[in-house]
Amino acid sequence: MPSLWVTGKHPVEELLGSRTQRARKVLLSDAVTAETRNALERRARELSLPCHTCSREEWERRTGEREGAGIAAEIAEFLYAELEEWIRGLPETARAFLLDGVTDPHNLGAILRSAFAFGFDGVILPADRSCPVTGTVFRASAGAAAHLPVVQVGNLVRAIERLQESGFWLYAAAGGVGDEISDFRPARRTAVVLGSEEKGIRRLAREKCDGALRIGMTPGADSLNVSVAAGIIAFSLRKP
Repeated sequence: MPSLWVTGKHPVEELLGSRTQRARKVLLSDAVTAETRNALERRARELSLPCHTCSREEWERRTGEREGAGIAAEIAEFLYAELEEWIRGLPETARAFLLDGVTDPHNLGAILRSAFAFGFDGVILPADRSCPVTGTVFRASAGAAAHLPVVQVGNLVRAIERLQESGFWLYAAAGGVGDEISDFRPARRTAVVLGSEEKGIRRLAREKCDGALRIGMTPGADSLNVSVAAGIIAFSLRKP
C-alpha cells in the first residue's frame, strides 16, 4: 500500500498532535518561512521524526502535490478504527454518521470536519464504493481526520444492525421525507446515514433505519450537497 502525504500547515500540525495517526517524516520546501520551519522542526524533534528541507520542485515530485504551501508529513497508511473496539469506547451519549457511497474526497473531508466540530464520536464508511481517507480528504477536513475516529466496514447494513444492538437509533437523511431536523429530538445514541452524491442511500440500508430526517428548505430547492447537509445535521444533533 502506498504511503499517504498530508499537506498544508494546519493539517500537518494536527497530524503531529494526533494520538492515533502517526507520521513518519516531515518534508518542507525551501520556500517555507523560517518561523514556520523552526516550529515544525522543533515539533518533529519532540516526536523523534526526521524533518527534511528540499526545493519546491523536489517537494512536489515527492509528495505528488501542488497545494499545501510546501509543508507535508508522510504516514504509512491511514489507521481506521475497528468497529467493535470503537463501540466499546463510546460514551453513554453518542453521535455518528454512516456514509453510503460518498465518493468525492472533498465531500468526505468536509463531513469529517463538521462531525469533529460538533462533537460527533465517529464516522463509519464502507470499504467499497466509497472514498477512503486520502491526503486530499485529510486536507479538506482541516486536520479533523487526525482526531475523529473513522471506521471502515465491509458491510454497511450489518454495521447499522450492530449499532442498533448497541443502543443506537438510526435515521436516514432521505431528502424530503421524515422528521424535520429542527423539530427532532435525538435519542442518547443517534446515528444518521448519508447517501451518495448521485444515488442517495441504497434501499437495504434505508430500510434498516428506524426513521428518516429531512432538512426544511425553501419551496423549489430540492437538494443539498451531502457535506452541506452533514454540517446542518451535525449542528442540529450536537450533544448538550
